[in-house]
Amino acid sequence: MSKISNPFEPTTHKTERTANQKLVEWINQIIKEEGIPLGQAEQETSGADRKQPDVIIYRQPTSSRLLCVMELKPPYFDPFDEQELVEPARKKASKRRAPYFCTSNFQDLIWFNTEKANSLYPVEEQIVHKYRLSDIADLDLIDRVDIKASIQKNLKAFLIDLYEVSSGKKKEPRHAIDEYLVLRLQEKIKALSVHYEHLIRKKTIDNPEFSKKLQHWFVDQNWSFAFQEQDFKKAARQAAYLLVNKILFYNVLQSKRPQDLDPLEIPQALTKASRLQATLQSYFNEVLKIDYETIYTTDFIDEVAFPDILDVVEEVKELVSILNRYNFSKLGFDVIGRIFESLIPAEERHILGQYFTNSDVVDIILRFCLRSETDKVFDPSCGAGTFLVRAYQHKKLMNQRLSHEDILPTLWGNDIAKFPAMLTTINLAINDLGVNENYPRVIRKDFFELLPEKVEFKLPEHYRHVEITGLGKNGKVVEHPRWFDCIVGNPPYTRQEEISDIAGEDKEYKVKLIESALKDLNGRPQANISKRAGIHAYFFVHGTKFLKEGGRFGFIVSNSWLDVDYGKGLQEFFLKNYKIIAIIESKVERWFADADVNTCIVILEKCAGEAKKKEAKKKERDQNLVRFVYLKKPLRAFIPPAQDMWAKQIERLNDVDKLIKTILAHFELYENE
Repeated sequence: MSKISNPFEPTTHKTERTANQKLVEWINQIIKEEGIPLGQAEQETSGADRKQPDVIIYRQPTSSRLLCVMELKPPYFDPFDEQELVEPARKKASKRRAPYFCTSNFQDLIWFNTEKANSLYPVEEQIVHKYRLSDIADLDLIDRVDIKASIQKNLKAFLIDLYEVSSGKKKEPRHAIDEYLVLRLQEKIKALSVHYEHLIRKKTIDNPEFSKKLQHWFVDQNWSFAFQEQDFKKAARQAAYLLVNKILFYNVLQSKRPQDLDPLEIPQALTKASRLQATLQSYFNEVLKIDYETIYTTDFIDEVAFPDILDVVEEVKELVSILNRYNFSKLGFDVIGRIFESLIPAEERHILGQYFTNSDVVDIILRFCLRSETDKVFDPSCGAGTFLVRAYQHKKLMNQRLSHEDILPTLWGNDIAKFPAMLTTINLAINDLGVNENYPRVIRKDFFELLPEKVEFKLPEHYRHVEITGLGKNGKVVEHPRWFDCIVGNPPYTRQEEISDIAGEDKEYKVKLIESALKDLNGRPQANISKRAGIHAYFFVHGTKFLKEGGRFGFIVSNSWLDVDYGKGLQEFFLKNYKIIAIIESKVERWFADADVNTCIVILEKCAGEAKKKEAKKKERDQNLVRFVYLKKPLRAFIPPAQDMWAKQIERLNDVDKLIKTILAHFELYENE
């Protein structure tokens, strides 16, 4: 069952019929205004089967032959629901000999090929295209200006495509298997999120203990909690993403290691959420015998994933059923990677606090900092793992003989929150799920709690030992490298003065922890950073403790530290400890379009030295020439898009190297086009 109970349904509202009629009016208006050679659209025209399609569209203005049949439901329906939408629409289209049919919930419109649907083609091959109509939540809002404009704009795109494909002017687009699967998974995430949001809101209001736990959980994510709708939505979406990622990763891993894991199956008769949770956990426990603790250990937000609501149970069962239709063993790691990467739509990354760093920026930083395939790399706030995943690929390009097991121990990540730590683990692990030694070094801690001499990371002794029940139990301890060759990343933009908004009652602990970053390993002050400075300033200072002499630092950060007023302390710290290689800004583009911060790339080389070498190192720093770079064109003008083809990747990195050589080749003021 895919219908979602709508907790906000008003007492009076527009009916389905009203909304359907609006759609008919808009379709006919678009056909007329755009001069599209299609016939008129009509609503609920009864046929020989006495079943009434919601909307029909004729082939030509004077023709009685149908081109397309549409089946419509309110927004809380799943447009892929076979029972409620897809199968009824297919039958009506078949009876009327319409070559196409559509299903829609006024949010998404799914366009199907009737012949392929009748011939039992795989579902992904039945779909011609998918259109995002709007973000409408209920039909009462259908006349709202922004929603109406969005629906009309995307209906126009559909109608033009419908005419051009049906008239032979262009072919039906081919869809990759991963694209269709992502659509289905996103629908499930959306459906689960509606239930979770309602549940989290209600429990927060009714249960003070739950409310307190939720607030603490927000602090752990480095978020502030204000009892706003956005907060409940954020928590609900993350709960849904965590569950879907766990189930998806299990299926992918099982396909690569069938000797260790059984196919995931949920009995159709199962209706209790507690039974569902126990069943899934029994499968996940088998994975924990191998490893992947970062993915499968649970925290507070996982508790909301299994409410005693039948619709939720059915959604999860259907999710498992969808995934069981795919043979992941035949999908390449690049395809699997795209599936995971695409699960979070770009417009939703801000809601979840996940800024996916521009790969052009990442590659520039890595080409400055990663100088050998054996270099140990550390990202102290790894997010979804973009820097580490790209570092993995750079190392492969440097030495194609390197194995997965060779590369993983050289890549280390850390994040304070579970969700990004999970994403990083998945994105690194999927490079080769068939090998035994496959555990990404991803730590989940506050970076300022880490010290180079005290970091322990536990791995299973051996994956085939069945008595091992999970990481940290009978496992071997792998020490964090004392020194890293390069530290790279995109640290948080939060200012220290904003910590009180985030940390709540933990404010004092947070402030002390961050201020401890300003001291060296002997407790002596290292830097004097203004409280107006962003947290990224403290990442530079604390990160220095992990970086070897001659190692390189590459961050993309707010450019506020270049302000002499409150960037003075950080500037002094750089001048005393580093050769500043380059500071790069763009005059024409924002590298984080959805983050309200102007950014710059900072490349540093550690040049501090032991006591007896202090003077020599100071002279070396003083003689260093800093390149301050303004880019007058977008990065795309310098660097081609990232592609999967090996030759294209090498070509891309060669272009990055050309840009870097141009920057480093000049010793006085230089400007070109």
